[in-house]
Amino acid sequence: MSYDITLCRRSPGQDWDDALAEADADDTATEADAQALTTGVETFRRIELRLREVLDGEIETWVAEETGGDVYGELTATQTGLQVELFDRSASVSLPDGEHDDLDRVHSQARRAVEIVADETGYEAYDHQTRSDFDGTLAHPVAEPEPAEQAGPTRLSAAELARRNPASLRRRGWFYLALAIVILLFTAPRLMAGDTGVLTIMLLVIGVLDLLGGLMLLSVSRRAAEPEPAAESGPGAGPTTP
Repeated sequence: MSYDITLCRRSPGQDWDDALAEADADDTATEADAQALTTGVETFRRIELRLREVLDGEIETWVAEETGGDVYGELTATQTGLQVELFDRSASVSLPDGEHDDLDRVHSQARRAVEIVADETGYEAYDHQTRSDFDGTLAHPVAEPEPAEQAGPTRLSAAELARRNPASLRRRGWFYLALAIVILLFTAPRLMAGDTGVLTIMLLVIGVLDLLGGLMLLSVSRRAAEPEPAAESGPGAGPTTP
């Protein structure tokens, strides 16, 4: 479990459900191009630079290098597990539950992370635990759902929804397929020449795994895009008359 904050654009007076839905919407017409990628990565680098002055311990980062994806960068503070992600239309800050030597300091770092991301992006922050604006408090309990809600599906964070939407799965699937083809085309001549060294075998394994992963992601994206079948009525399930 983790404490999750989502940041996204929100018009004055706009309901949070609508703002989050817009941030999660699958809009292929606005798919990131080279300029959008460059701008997004530059924004992430500014966030990273400021966070390095705030967070304790080692920091691991990743930035996008190819267009077509919806994630510009990820940052993780290994000591606390605090993670910051920047997407094309939203961002997230999450802090895993667990024991911390100095909880107040960790919460202070999480608050500063939210402030820095909001400052660099212009986004507003939403607290999934209170289902309202993030007020800077991370210690309050998670709101219990009403009994009617308990039987329904669990709401996922904006970051998780972005990763699971069909367009994102499809883009990542094609990326892995393209990468697999490049690796296998590079490896095939080495194998045909009788080269069975460690490097060749490693490249072959990586290429095959990328190929399988890409095919799996494309298959999952197709299933995710299919509409759920309507519940069939049983015999005699038609409308009754008094």
